[in-house]
Amino acid sequence: MIRKISAYLIFMAMILTVTGAETFAQTRIRFARGRSSATVTGTIPPQSNKTFVVKAVWNGQTARVSVSPRNLQIFSNAAPKGESGSSSFETYSGDNEFGIYNPTNRPIRYSITISIR
Repeated sequence: MIRKISAYLIFMAMILTVTGAETFAQTRIRFARGRSSATVTGTIPPQSNKTFVVKAVWNGQTARVSVSPRNLQIFSNAAPKGESGSSSFETYSGDNEFGIYNPTNRPIRYSITISIR
């Protein structure tokens, strides 16, 4: 009986670890050669954040992010509380982080377009 409970607890811990790692993982967005924009699609779980990283070449470029559906919130250093639908922020040279938040109680398929100019 104790072995069964121990095995169950280990199994549940593994499930929580894998789920948690996916929730906090960052997705790198890369632009195709010669392009300054990209579109990414996926699914975000309910009440969850999904973080993305995009590389800018120079300081002071402007990143524009739009997400569909518009009820998802985009957050970044410029909009830490989130903006619905679209957002823009000034980049710095190197990796720049932004994310989306799903405020609903259901998973949502999303499409994000980001451009840096």
